[in-house]
Amino acid sequence: MVFKNREEFKQHMAMYAIKNKFRFRNSRSCPEGMVLRCFSRTCNWRVYAALIKNTQLYEIRTVELRHTCSIDDRSGYQTQATHTVIGGIMKAQFAVRGAGPRPNEIMQAMRGNHDVNISYWKAWRSREFSFDYAKGTCGASYNLLPAYLEKLIHSNPGTITAMHTEYAEGIGHKFKYLFLALSACVEGYKSMRKVVIVDASAQGGNYQVFPIAVAVVDGENDKAWEWFLKNLTQFIPNEEEVVFVSDRHPSIYYAIAKVYPLGKHCACILHLKRNIRTHFKDKHLGYLVGKAARAYRLSEFYKTFTEIKRVNAACADYLIGIGFEHWARSHFTGDRYNVMTSNVAETWNSVLREAREFPILSLVEYIRSKLMHWFSLRRQIKATGSSILTPRVVEIMTANFENSGGFSVSLVETGEYEVKERDGDMYHVSLNTKTCTCYEFQTLMIPCTHAIAAATRYKVPVETLACEYYSLAYYREAYSIPINPVVEIENVETLASDASDNVVKIHPPSTRRPPGRPRKSRIQSRGEYEGGGKRNTKCGRCKGLGHNRATCKMPI
Repeated sequence: MVFKNREEFKQHMAMYAIKNKFRFRNSRSCPEGMVLRCFSRTCNWRVYAALIKNTQLYEIRTVELRHTCSIDDRSGYQTQATHTVIGGIMKAQFAVRGAGPRPNEIMQAMRGNHDVNISYWKAWRSREFSFDYAKGTCGASYNLLPAYLEKLIHSNPGTITAMHTEYAEGIGHKFKYLFLALSACVEGYKSMRKVVIVDASAQGGNYQVFPIAVAVVDGENDKAWEWFLKNLTQFIPNEEEVVFVSDRHPSIYYAIAKVYPLGKHCACILHLKRNIRTHFKDKHLGYLVGKAARAYRLSEFYKTFTEIKRVNAACADYLIGIGFEHWARSHFTGDRYNVMTSNVAETWNSVLREAREFPILSLVEYIRSKLMHWFSLRRQIKATGSSILTPRVVEIMTANFENSGGFSVSLVETGEYEVKERDGDMYHVSLNTKTCTCYEFQTLMIPCTHAIAAATRYKVPVETLACEYYSLAYYREAYSIPINPVVEIENVETLASDASDNVVKIHPPSTRRPPGRPRKSRIQSRGEYEGGGKRNTKCGRCKGLGHNRATCKMPI
């Protein structure tokens, strides 16, 4: 048999020994060859392999495969399963399965497939070895990043990248920030509604998340957010049309005010409701705040806000301090459409949850691959019948049409109508200006029930009343540019080694691993709990989880 190199030969022999349940020792070793013998001094089993001249190939020259050792001598065969051997077995799974199997899964696989019992610690070390082999080591990944970005731009012309480093005496340039906006995302944003959900995502005409740009930074602080938004200005200009939706993080407020002074900023209602529940300990207040925030008309808003003031005056003062224009839809002067929360960004964060532990080069490649897959799928969108609008908007308009039954419509003049609901409420609809006194039409830019009632009564095509951003033409334009793979990515290391001596070597940032098991889940926001919003309470009497003193069954 001939092997590609010395390591492959050693891996093969270790697996052979595990399969045939015996142990071997390395009786003689040098760069040119190896002699392996059975662990028992009296056994005749022997393998001699040597390096083929002028190559890296290893060839088995002579063998004696008959064992003369006892069962006791062979009983320790499981020690052949070192963490490097197990890592070599598992490395293929890490290349195709993202984060790969967990330590418990590796323990089960070794026991089921190879009759070997290993400890959790060995399984964990094996996983780290496989992970580094498949994804690359952390330190090397930072140094290869410039070469990868160069190839990424070459494969996707128009891609915007930026990398910031800081110089440390005696070390060199250490990685600080990375910014990436693929050309397909830059061009696709032109067909999006100009609402940016921080972290830099938009919502497409079919109500799907559309990542605009990504960044790797050291934390959510003033400098990081300012640096990120300054790079964003390369294709999202500072103008009044742009609207930012965020969780009211103070660093985001600071950066937007400095980089996008003309843009508008509004708060995520979900985070605001959680803060209300945390500060004022009243779930009903959270419901009322959400109702007031989503109100289209000022009269509806003030009706609900008066109730908030009656229930808790301190909460009303808190909301006034934030500013109605930042959280209430009825007071907002820009075009926020239906985007009331930053859940779009949270969806993107959950997609990247698996890849967060990857080295930075593999993380960026994972993002590129994921977006390539999304764009490819979304280009295959099918229209609903002969509709010119996206399927999700067709669903909304269909529901509005079904709810408009029984409305009476009277003509005021061409394009102007009076619409009365079944309960007698009256609204003025203008199809000329695409407005309605319910304010839903001009806010969402999708025909409301009153507009649809007027349009169907006087034979005006309903789909022509929706905003152009909801059209299939705009949708297909947003995903028209493909995201190409980085060709010959396995040769990035070669490209880096062939680069000129003037290329700056990038060192990883200074970090300290905290004690304990590394955190995998994201840090939850204030007021956010798992399990449908129910907090995992701890009993003060028995210290048990999931109940409190009132429901504790432990006798007093």
